Amino acid sequence: MQQQKSYMRPLKKGVVRLHGPLGNAMDRMIFGRLKRLDYPLLTEPFRLRNESDGYWRCEFWGKTIRSLVYAWRSTQDPELAEILRKTVAAMLETQTPDGRITSYPPHMQLKGWDIWGRKYVLLGLLAYYQEFEQDPAVLKALTAMLDDLLQSQKNIQDCGEHFGIAASSILRAIVEIGEISGDQKYIEAANALANTGCCYLHNVFNAARIGASPSEIADGKAYELTSCFQGLCALYRHTGDAEMQDAVIKYFEKVRDEEIFITGCGGLKDNNGEFWYHGKDRQMLRNAGGMGETCVTVTWIWFCENILKMTGSSIAADEIERSSYNALLGSLMPDGSNVAHINPFLDDGWKLPSFDQIGRKINGSFDGHDCCRAQAPYGFTAAPMTAVMETESGYAVNLYENLTAENVLHIEGNYPLNGKVRIVLDHCGTFELALRIPTDFGCKVNGKTVSCGSYYRLQKDWQAGDVVEMEFDMTLRKVKDPSGKWYALCKGPLLMCRENLPADSAKRTYLQEESGLVDYASAGMDFSPENNFKVWIPVQE
Repeated sequence: MQQQKSYMRPLKKGVVRLHGPLGNAMDRMIFGRLKRLDYPLLTEPFRLRNESDGYWRCEFWGKTIRSLVYAWRSTQDPELAEILRKTVAAMLETQTPDGRITSYPPHMQLKGWDIWGRKYVLLGLLAYYQEFEQDPAVLKALTAMLDDLLQSQKNIQDCGEHFGIAASSILRAIVEIGEISGDQKYIEAANALANTGCCYLHNVFNAARIGASPSEIADGKAYELTSCFQGLCALYRHTGDAEMQDAVIKYFEKVRDEEIFITGCGGLKDNNGEFWYHGKDRQMLRNAGGMGETCVTVTWIWFCENILKMTGSSIAADEIERSSYNALLGSLMPDGSNVAHINPFLDDGWKLPSFDQIGRKINGSFDGHDCCRAQAPYGFTAAPMTAVMETESGYAVNLYENLTAENVLHIEGNYPLNGKVRIVLDHCGTFELALRIPTDFGCKVNGKTVSCGSYYRLQKDWQAGDVVEMEFDMTLRKVKDPSGKWYALCKGPLLMCRENLPADSAKRTYLQEESGLVDYASAGMDFSPENNFKVWIPVQE
């Protein structure tokens, strides 16, 4: 990957609103899920501390709070703000004098998924403090939680599942608590954890540096492993250590080249599609396990956001677009209440709603919680953060659906339904406008064909009302699988497929239709075996 000296960072909160497919999906998810959850029930396991059956009640509150915070960051919705204040106050009430917030009973603490769950509480509270409200009580709770853990004298990589990478993914939280508190001891603790390699089998960061395949790092558990590398991104941001950057970039490149499916998702091997398993080569196999966990999709999107901020490379933004418009958007049920846990695309594939992993465990119900159902909203909240970003020289445009970036620019044209896009400047001044040109399909800027796979940079004295016209090549293009025996069809960023639509299905609106094909994201919205679809076509057809 070509590294850029420039950086990218999100615009200020409340500035970017998306009005296209991703923005509409986020609105449905906010209404269909985030505003309808039973938040007291989410905090109950932390009051009772009775999680002893190996499920994941420990993670759902923190995952949900992150999504709430970032949804509020874009929308500034007062109802979300009220939910946030109430549920964070309720969670702080569960903290005991030793600083602990956990859903585990005493005899099981620092085992199993306990630190993984504490990590999510920390990340939820961190998002609240960093983006929503700098409440001193939240900072106090964060440092007390971390002090309690560090005083345990336990090696974190010895305290969790998957050779320790699940527990060690707390690395990012440790770094960020060090940053907001200004206490160097937390940065020292983060460095110490990173130096262990976040795994008791081998050093995962050294493995990435020497070019190991992701499937051969630890046990290849995709979601947890990538979370550790997200932690290293945070530590690199603080230290500037070149070896850390090298490890992160090489891991990104290996995952992109060896594991990501045509849908922009990844994960195979077990029934839930949770492991790196040479997925790019094996995505055509029916005996390679479940296909593409939504938790993996979301974690990949946010990891790519880290890479984008770190390197300024358009390749990372390409990955965000592909994953967001296909696997992520295609996982969401029409009412926004649920998602598909796995994202199949072979012959007769169909989207299965996430099941209730832990229902009937507490008070008869747990509001239908599943790891992907809790994680997916966080994926949609990434889009406003990356669509338009600030750079050292001006602004970068990474996503082209209709949007408003207040006092900067707005985008018209209904991409990706339409290939013609108008960017209208709302900001005066001399600065650079960097336009991401996708790697996989062509583009013209103001009538001029430009190179693919980089940023096209326009530097000028801009006036409010100035327009940049872009035209993306939306011609159907063939993409062969690695064996060369099959091909799929894409139109712009969208993967196309053939859908079997039962006669009693509701009337559909697709993002794209052409010659009997519809886009993958819109297909299978009955979430039933009868509403199946086919992506891959034999080369001989």
